[in-house]
This record gives sequence, structure tokens and C-alpha cells, in this order.
Amino acid sequence: MKAQMFQNVPTSISLAIWGTAFMQGRETLERAVDCISDAPRTVSTVLNQESLAIFLSNCRKSGTTALRCHFPRTGNMDFIIGSDEFVDVALELGHVITTRGGEVLGIHEEANYWIATKRLKEPVALTSSWQDMDKQLSDLLHETSDEIEAFDLVHGNQDAHDFLIDLEHDISIQVYPDDQPTRVTFLLGRLLRVLAITEFALENEINSFSATKQSMWSNPIQDLNQTCRKGLSAVVNYALEKSS
Repeated sequence: MKAQMFQNVPTSISLAIWGTAFMQGRETLERAVDCISDAPRTVSTVLNQESLAIFLSNCRKSGTTALRCHFPRTGNMDFIIGSDEFVDVALELGHVITTRGGEVLGIHEEANYWIATKRLKEPVALTSSWQDMDKQLSDLLHETSDEIEAFDLVHGNQDAHDFLIDLEHDISIQVYPDDQPTRVTFLLGRLLRVLAITEFALENEINSFSATKQSMWSNPIQDLNQTCRKGLSAVVNYALEKSS
């Protein structure tokens, strides 16, 4: 299964950031729900359907301390444990949420609502901080700049051009909590842009090149792609350490 290419900012990012800010008492429930990006405001649980506000409120009352965003792909589940249907959905969507503390839930978007599924285990703890990933990304971008420029993805490629414009627009309209570090906000946009470019390269360009060119460019761009996905997981979840 191919890695997901995000044409818009995944809705799980906004829900995880704002939901965590509410769980930690850094934002009010009303502002958190109002500021979540264009995403459903209804949650389907085992028992019924309820508004997102009530769902988040009940989660906090039951001991949930944070919402954690994951970016799984085949071969790297981003610390999600299990073999249930939630895992299959996570791979298909490329972005899902799990709860931290309280009842362990898996949350994903479907049609016009969120679905909350009971899970057996919490995911494995994060192994990298967002500051660690900031440095890794900067180093790899410097090392692979020539490889990325070699593809000149936008020139003569209307699909890539339109795709990146749509992504850039969605990045620009995101709203985040007032106390979110400015570097985190910057990195969210940067990681999503670079991830899109590397996936265009891997899926649409590299396979058409000769074996020699593939050996020169494929591995560095693969490494950068993996760093972007790992980096997104660390950066989106920057506030999890606040609830430790």
C-alpha cells in the first residue's frame, strides 16, 4: 500500500492539537471546537452519536489527558499496536488519533462524522521530540536539496502545480492555540510541503528514471520522506510532554 499524499492538512492534526489543548486546560471547550479545521462536529461511539463538544468533555471527565495524532503507513505503524479494523483504517487514511489516559480509544474521520473505537492498548510512547525532528529535517533538507531540485516537479506538471497550491492554501488558513510555539507552526507547514514533494518524486518520477538515476536519488528522497512522516508525528504531538 502506498503512503498517503495529503492534498489538504489532515483533519486529525487540528483535532489532536485543539483537543489536547482543551484536555490540558490551556483552551476552553468552546474555542477548541470552534477552531478545529473544516472537520465533522459529530462523533459516533459504541453507544450513540454525540456532538464533538460533548465527546471531548466526556473524554476529559473520564481521565483523557491528550489526543495523539498518528501517520501510519505499511511498514511503520507510528507506534499503533494491534491487528483490529482500526489498524486497517489507519493505513487507508494515513492519519488517525488515539487517546492518552482514561479509556483507550482510536478516532478516525469517516464521511460526516468521527468514529471512536475502543482499543486494547495505548500506543508506544513517542521516541523523538519535535526539537529532535526539527534538526533531522534541517540536516536532510540540506543533504538532499540537489536531488529534490533535479526533479523540477512543478515545471510542466499541472497536477503537481495544482496539488501544491491547494495544500499551501489549506496550510495558510489553519488556526492553532495561542501558546503553540511558532516553530511548531512553521514546521507543520514545512513538513507537509516537503512530504508532498517527496511523495510526488517517489510515485510519479523516480520509477521512470534509469537504474543509475534511481540509485543516485531514490534513497536520499526515501530517507527524507520517512523523516517527514516521523517528524509530523513528533511535531503535531508537541504538547504530549505537558501531560506526562
